Amino acid sequence: MQELPTPPSAPRRRDLLAGLGLAAAAPLVLGVTPGAALRDRPLPRPAPGGGTVLLRGASLVLTMDPAIGTGPLGALANADVLMRNGAIAAVGTALGTPPGAWVLDASGKLVMPGFVDTHNHLWQAVIRGGCTDKDLFGWFQRCTDPQRGRLTPAALHSFVRLAALDAVQSGVTTLVDWVDIFSYDLIESYVRALADTGLRFTYAMYPPAPDGVLVGRVKKELVDPVPLGSFQVATHAARAAQDDNRAHWEVAQELGVMLNSHVLERPEQRADDPIGVLTDIGAMGPRLMINHAIHLTDAEIAALAEHDVRAAHCPLSNMRLASGIMRLGELGRRGVKVGLGLDGGTNDSSDFHALMKTAIGLQRARATEVDVF
Repeated sequence: MQELPTPPSAPRRRDLLAGLGLAAAAPLVLGVTPGAALRDRPLPRPAPGGGTVLLRGASLVLTMDPAIGTGPLGALANADVLMRNGAIAAVGTALGTPPGAWVLDASGKLVMPGFVDTHNHLWQAVIRGGCTDKDLFGWFQRCTDPQRGRLTPAALHSFVRLAALDAVQSGVTTLVDWVDIFSYDLIESYVRALADTGLRFTYAMYPPAPDGVLVGRVKKELVDPVPLGSFQVATHAARAAQDDNRAHWEVAQELGVMLNSHVLERPEQRADDPIGVLTDIGAMGPRLMINHAIHLTDAEIAALAEHDVRAAHCPLSNMRLASGIMRLGELGRRGVKVGLGLDGGTNDSSDFHALMKTAIGLQRARATEVDVF
């Protein structure tokens, strides 16, 4: 959540996120420890994204594929997971050990897909716990705006790295970071911090002016060289900024990346008509990601579904800022692809399990029904 043009009227994988709901290839192993390699000498840990790794004898593997395991989560008991060059090659019982594989003893452990955090602002780790008595606009005024101007490359690197590793500790292996950090030296420090963590990440860059040269330079020089990095163009969809929105969309098309916009986080932002703007500039489609999308009309939900737009839901942040509750059940029934986002400093933690629990709990409370999807 970042500042939008209208104030309140009163106080890949590179293309992974083009298909929200997919998990990163690298699985999350809860509590796994290295076992002895099944060779005369222990093998060194393979480089990230390379080599062959075998997780041996996990008590439970959640494949997320009912065709492979049992139940909707595709559960397999006492199973192995084989990975080659960062991709899952096989899942099953008593898999053979390929030559040169690094073997991990996963007995007594749960193996499942890593979480995909579809919306974050990692730099805001520095202001977690701040402005707890403020709504979205008060958060901008008292927390984000004053702190952004004080950032240095060294401090920013520390904040981003800390927040990214905190997300990893919670099981996140892929994230989208929506960033409104403007000077090149700060951007360079930001991307370097992300790259150093080993996470799959998407750097969604918001240029305050539609500077296609700077955007292209950041993508080419900073993000593209990172094997696990990808890029998006970020924007704030609003009538007052429609020319900039159009320019951002055109840059995104030229670069072959997604457009990423905050949409209707607060009811006051209905005056911005963000869905109408995104429609008018031709951005509605599977190359568009919208965040929050709380105060949608029935017609707007239908339009998102018709155009296969992707959305990020940030329930912990939305509760904290008294922004409202996304109509997740209606979006799901329409077939809109929605992912979960931790959303920067206002989540106060990187607990992805709490995020999932909150998302379900809010929908049940809103609908007064258990089966909300």
